[in-house]
Amino acid sequence: MSPTRTLTADELALAEAVFGMLSLFKNVALDASEKCSVGSPERGRLLWSLKAGPVRAGWLAQVTKLSPSAITETVEGLEREHLVRRESDADDRRAVRVALTAEGRKQLHQFELACAASLAERLAPLTATQRQRIRAAFEDLREVIVTKNFMPSSQADANLRPSTRKEAVHAR
Repeated sequence: MSPTRTLTADELALAEAVFGMLSLFKNVALDASEKCSVGSPERGRLLWSLKAGPVRAGWLAQVTKLSPSAITETVEGLEREHLVRRESDADDRRAVRVALTAEGRKQLHQFELACAASLAERLAPLTATQRQRIRAAFEDLREVIVTKNFMPSSQADANLRPSTRKEAVHAR
């Protein structure tokens, strides 16, 4: 697909910067998956997709860009490891939702901490002011993503802060 208009130098520079960040995040996730028992960045991403609460398997397939059969196989593996559980959907008895177990939440938290540590290590050469500017820019980007419906707001609200006891009990 070709652009309908000519992109400005600023737009091209921004795109290049964002694409460069994708490589950084991929390496951060690889480092983190090697340092904790999640197993792979893809499994970490799938667990993260469940952080906001149970979701249908079809939604997981969409978000992770995996086929429905690959999601089924992955969920079965995570179920065997007691990281997720399947539950019926109250809105549609034919549908199945996937939810984190207490152990899955624990593994996800370890993965998130390992990601944060890897990112902090990579960004250590930056000054506090530079890190704050990056954080502010990502908050702006997050706002655009949520308001333009690129991701559900409940998913955007899932963050690295530990869940409250009430949330943890509700998630079980």
